[in-house]
Amino acid sequence: MFQNIRPVRVSDQIVNQIQCQIVDGRLEEGQRLPTENELAQQFGVSRTSVREALSILESKGIVERHKNGGTFLCRCCLEKILSAIDIVRKPDSEMFEDLYEAREIFEIKVAELACQRADKLDLMKMERTLDMMQESIRKGDSGIEADILFHQCIAMATKNQVIAGMVRSLGMTLKGMRIKTLAYPGRLEKCLQEHRAICDAIRQRDQKLCGELMRQHFSAVAKIRGELNREGKI
Repeated sequence: MFQNIRPVRVSDQIVNQIQCQIVDGRLEEGQRLPTENELAQQFGVSRTSVREALSILESKGIVERHKNGGTFLCRCCLEKILSAIDIVRKPDSEMFEDLYEAREIFEIKVAELACQRADKLDLMKMERTLDMMQESIRKGDSGIEADILFHQCIAMATKNQVIAGMVRSLGMTLKGMRIKTLAYPGRLEKCLQEHRAICDAIRQRDQKLCGELMRQHFSAVAKIRGELNREGKI
């Protein structure tokens, strides 16, 4: 129900406030900022935190410090703030969750597009990965290669090289975690069933069904990751 409260560094809060004032128009490019002492008093923090915040803003190209004294807002500082991918660095565990979320959103749409563009060869390739996963179950293997290849074949069916490359990159980045979820009791067999259903939906050109099946596929994986996390296995 509730989300974890994440501690935010004082310097990050200062950076955020200054950026908010730039976006709001209360601070403009070329404008001189108060001194470190004045900023420390206004924010009610130490000079060390202010200095750290100004260093962060300088590295982003938002402020510049002149040799003769004074800190000024850079030219085009507003554009730099608006265009920046400015997200506070997260712990690796949270980054994994971000990656899975991105992969889920992306691959649902990829599967829907594959429904429109998949040809006979694409379908044959998907079927071959299903056979590979079935063989992995028989041999007691992890099934990870068949899993990766199935999703890659769907991406290739879109006939879009950028999409195919992105799916491959995301899939390989998360390979270690995928091995753990596939090893969960009964998961590999269930994964094969889900892959078969998705493949059938692509064959039938049913975009709505395919998207929903892919969503359910990722939802099942998310539940297993949650269980593994509770058990302290990830």
